[in-house]
Amino acid sequence: MNPIEFLLTVAASPVAYLLLAVLLIVDGFFPFVPGETAVVALATLSASGNGAPVWIVLVVAVIASTVGDSIAFFNGRRLGTSRWAWMRRPRVARMFRWAEHGLSRRPALFLVSAKFVPVARVAVTMTAGASPLPTRRYLPLAFVASGVYTAYHVTVAVFAGSLLSANPLLATGAAIVTVILLGAAIELPSRAMAGRRARARARAAGPVVEPESLPLTHR
Repeated sequence: MNPIEFLLTVAASPVAYLLLAVLLIVDGFFPFVPGETAVVALATLSASGNGAPVWIVLVVAVIASTVGDSIAFFNGRRLGTSRWAWMRRPRVARMFRWAEHGLSRRPALFLVSAKFVPVARVAVTMTAGASPLPTRRYLPLAFVASGVYTAYHVTVAVFAGSLLSANPLLATGAAIVTVILLGAAIELPSRAMAGRRARARARAAGPVVEPESLPLTHR
């Protein structure tokens, strides 16, 4: 068995989906693991006929992502957003304030949109936990956010896998690159708009606000 055949065999095994679940759970509170990459890779291979049905990837990913976000939520409920020294660093503190402002205005839309921004989404989830937002309201919102987020990645993966089904590894690489580029296309304009809004708030309130420290515009 050559390395490519071995990789495809592993990708189609239950071990791959267990690893996917672990990565996404950890990604919910520690956003430095390749959770989304694993979703895209497995969904692409599935769509190209080299794995379990795509719906299995979707179900596993949504459930695991919701569990990971729930852990971050309960960490925020238990620890708050200022207990540790790193939470009080100016940049981090500004991120928590941004999250608090967004959640106070449109919690449902904000939770879904923030899911697409690495690192910031953890701050948003922890802030939601530290806020008065009831758990019974947060959990359905977390499930919806995970569903929208996962469906986006799976859709890109299915398109690439179907288009390049003759070369599943090329399809996987193309899908991952596409997701990265689309993510940048979403995030960069959001940062620019956040900067404009931050400068407007600074002129109205007086104190200087660093616009580049705001990770996402309010939606």
